[in-house]
Amino acid sequence: MLLDEERWAGSGKAGPPAGLHRLRTLSAGIAAPGPGFWALVAILAGLDAIWLAAAGIGLAWPGLLVVLGTVTVLLALSVLFSAVKPEPKLRAMALSSAYLAAFTTAAAILHYLAATLARPLTDPFLARLEAALGFDWPAWLALLAEHPGLSRWLALAYHSSGPQVGLVVIALSAMSRVSRLWSFARLFSVALLAAVLISAVFPAIGPYAFYEPRMYPDGPWETVGALWHLDALHALRRGTMPTLALSEIRGLVTFPSFHACLAVLTAWALAPVPVIGLLAILLNAAIIVATLGAGGHYLPDVLVGTAMGLVLVTCRAIRCP
Repeated sequence: MLLDEERWAGSGKAGPPAGLHRLRTLSAGIAAPGPGFWALVAILAGLDAIWLAAAGIGLAWPGLLVVLGTVTVLLALSVLFSAVKPEPKLRAMALSSAYLAAFTTAAAILHYLAATLARPLTDPFLARLEAALGFDWPAWLALLAEHPGLSRWLALAYHSSGPQVGLVVIALSAMSRVSRLWSFARLFSVALLAAVLISAVFPAIGPYAFYEPRMYPDGPWETVGALWHLDALHALRRGTMPTLALSEIRGLVTFPSFHACLAVLTAWALAPVPVIGLLAILLNAAIIVATLGAGGHYLPDVLVGTAMGLVLVTCRAIRCP
């Protein structure tokens, strides 16, 4: 397909109007990771607004204004570093941050709203499947409780998942691996949306609440027995949550494990980075193991989440050899 300038030149006419060219330059500065993905953000935001109104749930404005303000500033910076003062690395960093913040916020709200469907809990099935696989989750937790050093290191690895997304943005932008950065953003979007939709159909409260173990791992990095989500989950399922604050949103997904899936995507994204790549692979392997205890997931959650990440990375490799 010819570029606009080429089409104009071939027709023997003057180039496109300066204003139109300027508009296209500005829009190109905020186009990645693709118009379709930004459209998906808009669709999710619209669905969130409609569902919030139908469910009678208010959205706390302070958190929303912070997100909107942050995304707006980052988009403005991406335009600045694209059309005004071209800095490809800074543009990629700002734009990818804006997109990930916008998409994650819209998907997180949808995730909470999906809990209002109050589908039957699948914990008994997941526990039976786990037992059929030969894994004793309470025994694993007891082992972690008896070895607090191991438990703390695994919990620390688990909590590195979010910061690693920031590392992906910074490292790939700095190395000018922009194509890989946009691929990561797309894979992240597909994985998160898939996890939200699957967990809406197959909700669960998690093994900590289901098994009610007597021994809990202890330490400053622990997640309080992965029970932090229960109050919100029960309120949403009963229809008694009056207001949703973005700052208080916690992950409700049990099946599949998004942490395990994200570990695969993050390891793949950082793999080409010297030194960091190998460390990221090892750290994210530890995250997958830590997801069982620190994250409060059944073994089937982790296996499916890991498989989902591997499938996404493989599909990307097939399409982009």
